[in-house]
Amino acid sequence: MIPDDAFRELQVAVGEENASREPAVLDTYAWQPFLNEDPALWTPRPEAVVLPGSTDEVRAVVRVCNRHGLRFKALCTGWGVHAGPTAVGVVQVDLRRMDRILDIDEKNMIAVVEPCVSGAQLQAEAMKRGLNTHLIGAGPVCSPLASATSMHGVGHDGIYMSYSPRNLLGVEWVLPDGELLRLGSPGSGLGWFTGDGPGPSLRGIMRGASGAFGGLGIFTKCALKLFNWPGPPSLRAEGTVFDSVVEQPPNLRFYGCVFHRTHDFAEAMYALGEAEIGYLCLRVSLASFPMAMTPKLYRKIMRTKNLRAIAYEALRYPFTVLLAGDSMPELEYQEAVLREIVHGHEGIILDMQHPPLGPLLPLNLIRASLIPAAFRLGGTFCTNLDGNDALDSQMPWSEAIAEVKRPWIERGAILDDGAENPYFVPYENNTWAHCEVVHMYSVHEEKSLQALKPIAFASTLEAIERCMTPLSVLSPEVRKALSPLAGNFNRWQKGISAALDPCGAADTGLYTAERDFDTTGVDPEKVKRFERLSELLRWTDEGPPP
Repeated sequence: MIPDDAFRELQVAVGEENASREPAVLDTYAWQPFLNEDPALWTPRPEAVVLPGSTDEVRAVVRVCNRHGLRFKALCTGWGVHAGPTAVGVVQVDLRRMDRILDIDEKNMIAVVEPCVSGAQLQAEAMKRGLNTHLIGAGPVCSPLASATSMHGVGHDGIYMSYSPRNLLGVEWVLPDGELLRLGSPGSGLGWFTGDGPGPSLRGIMRGASGAFGGLGIFTKCALKLFNWPGPPSLRAEGTVFDSVVEQPPNLRFYGCVFHRTHDFAEAMYALGEAEIGYLCLRVSLASFPMAMTPKLYRKIMRTKNLRAIAYEALRYPFTVLLAGDSMPELEYQEAVLREIVHGHEGIILDMQHPPLGPLLPLNLIRASLIPAAFRLGGTFCTNLDGNDALDSQMPWSEAIAEVKRPWIERGAILDDGAENPYFVPYENNTWAHCEVVHMYSVHEEKSLQALKPIAFASTLEAIERCMTPLSVLSPEVRKALSPLAGNFNRWQKGISAALDPCGAADTGLYTAERDFDTTGVDPEKVKRFERLSELLRWTDEGPPP
């Protein structure tokens, strides 16, 4: 238990009613749904939980931790293991009281937010002003600040709004020693319009490619770039999420575009980007819609040979696209261009405006409500991510991970989702893309749990063989495997951590920790391939391998 004097200081920092060390309260923080590998409580229980309501209170908490040899870990909207402690002796800093939109600058298209502002909250306020915000695929309840400053940030609207770290402007950052740093223009009192300069930028140190997952302090405010919204000020709906009826805005149109061959899909995607059309675009299997919305129907589809073949073979390469125009002539132009691109690459277009699917799409795609429904079938899921890269390099990744999954599907260890079930999102007019392949499983079935480590190992091996860097470097196993093959990046991260956190107060378990893979249940031949490649591709102090 946390020492009495340390806990009293935490109470003084945030107010007595906003600090707790009651076991029942702490247990509620020790379980998260995403990446759960054990039906028991599986993340270390925090020593205490505090709910600061301001930047000053956050700084006070961090200083208490430094004085008493405790560590801290920030949590705002949460979603999985990355939000919780990775070891004992950690104070959970729950930022839910810091939930204000501080400013929406319509002219300069900027929003300034606190940590626990949700994507849905910011989007609703922005839409009233003819603006919109990027939402991550994890859903509208997630924190835009967290995804922009501290971890990944991929969403359906990447074709138009890029991804979270690219939209990050000014930042207020409580460093691990309790000092306050304002990056970019806020540090000069000039507003929140940029996170770079005056002077050298610290954006790379702050979050790098994937973020520090709470291992470099706590972000208490940030500014985010907003985008044009040609739709109505609000999306009026009746009913619950999956049977909602949404008034269809006349200048928004959803289409499904399907291709039979990899090459045709990729070339059409490139052409779509060159034409600079599309407000939202993603590739998920068309069977993903019934999978998430009507799981009982989906199971019947998977038992029907012909319907399964249509979903996963004939319709193998689809993308769903939203066209949005500021005027009807502009929308008509985009529709004509889309038809020419799709038909020119031997694809077909499915009109998705009409019931039963049409009324579901605005909230489930524009508001990103659909993806979290992946919990419904198996109970939870895991994902195999690779680094954001050129679109051509992402297509083989999807196919490779499908091959990793197939043996475990055949054994009944993970859900039969057709194996090649990617979440594929193009960025910024499709010059590059993000691709991850999920697998759904049950924490209550031993054969499911036994599949997780072999799948994670095989996915990492596939990435190494393709000279790719998995975005799942939050895993200590993946970090230890990849760092020596990628410039020894973790040596640099450890150096940054030591410089900014001399007392080791931040929980760095998902930022710098390293651990060997558990190869129990892994094909021995794959272990040998991993060992050979690790030796062959290892960097030295002189540089990369020849």
